[in-house]
Amino acid sequence: MSSYQRLRRLRRAYRPVVLAGALLLTVACSGMLTKSPPEHAARLDKAAGVSRFEITCTRDMWDETRDSSRDSADSTKFDEVEPRKLGGEQGARGLVTVTLTGPQLVEYLRKLDHDAHPGRLNTEHKNNGPLARRMYNALAPVVDGVKPGQTPAAVPQAVVDDAAVSAGSPPSPAPSAKR
Repeated sequence: MSSYQRLRRLRRAYRPVVLAGALLLTVACSGMLTKSPPEHAARLDKAAGVSRFEITCTRDMWDETRDSSRDSADSTKFDEVEPRKLGGEQGARGLVTVTLTGPQLVEYLRKLDHDAHPGRLNTEHKNNGPLARRMYNALAPVVDGVKPGQTPAAVPQAVVDDAAVSAGSPPSPAPSAKR
């Protein structure tokens, strides 16, 4: 038997072991970088189909959550998004409106997920987990309410302002009194 034939036989014998090891490694590493909610993939699919999505929040909330350790060089379109300052009482509270396209919303949800739901090996995330979670939790029910294939009556809008209660964004719970 030639060395080539021995090598082929050895490769065939170890192929199931290598495949089982790769599968085990994949399973063991799931959840290491992010612990995404189970609905996250479906949420991204819905977000991809919207033409416009509006977010109302404070300017500093937007500035802190728009950047992520997940950022990559291909996110330049997202960086071109400029918030519009609101007028009246909302503007006095520092609120802005940000309008995103579907692809921008997908990228933003991915960034938020990365920072809001870090896995065991994700040590790169910025220390803005509470901000990212609050924003993600405000956007999620609005995105979940999108009905693919149906024209919405209005542009989907998420409001992150506990002074204003919106259908898609429940207010934060009241702090408990400590004695």
